[in-house]
Amino acid sequence: MKKSVFIAALSTFLAYGAVVEARTSSDAEMRGYNNCVKAAKQESEGLVTSREYLINKERGIYEYYVNATRWEQGERNTIRVACETAQRGAKLISASIEEGRFVPEETRVTIDVAAN
Repeated sequence: MKKSVFIAALSTFLAYGAVVEARTSSDAEMRGYNNCVKAAKQESEGLVTSREYLINKERGIYEYYVNATRWEQGERNTIRVACETAQRGAKLISASIEEGRFVPEETRVTIDVAAN
């Protein structure tokens, strides 16, 4: 997956923040989340994603930020998945997987980078 797409999405996300809400997802949000997770699992064997996610809807697309884990060299490591979908969630625009975690702070997100 293209790192430049991830960096562009991440910079936009950090500039605008994400909405973190304790509520039931709409059908479109859940469809986008499922498409994001499906794409990530195809790229990374043994990926286990969180059902809690951060979403930014401010640019007319849905940007998803999902924490996950996967086995690497006998250890369970933290992974962050970032995706963009069309508003209805049916079309995946981009997806990326990086080491680390998304951490919500009010309506902003910080990134903890995994140490090697």
